[in-house]
Amino acid sequence: MQLREMHYAKIDGTEVQVEVKSAAEAKAAIKELRHKKKELALLKRRIAKQEQRARRTIERAEDEAEREARRRGLFATLRRVSRAFGKRAELPDLEAIQRDLEKTDEILHNIESCIIQLEGRLLG
Repeated sequence: MQLREMHYAKIDGTEVQVEVKSAAEAKAAIKELRHKKKELALLKRRIAKQEQRARRTIERAEDEAEREARRRGLFATLRRVSRAFGKRAELPDLEAIQRDLEKTDEILHNIESCIIQLEGRLLG
């Protein structure tokens, strides 16, 4: 996941750090963090769609394997043998997609907490 560079904030893994020296920089950092939050929300939606597609692909493959296992006879046996030596389509890695979703959720949470902390400093 490649994110655009930020001037006042830094995202390292899921950790979000903000360094400001004045109220004007804090306001700019809040704007920057809100923009990054929108960017990550779009990324999260894209990953969620990818997860749905992966789930459907896996379900279809499982259903096809079940149907193939129920088929009997000479032609079904020959089909299974020919497919054993053919190329198999790789199934998507659902766990990796879910890890990306969790990481995105954690980054969004940390960005929101930074925004709240900056707003609290500006009010106080």
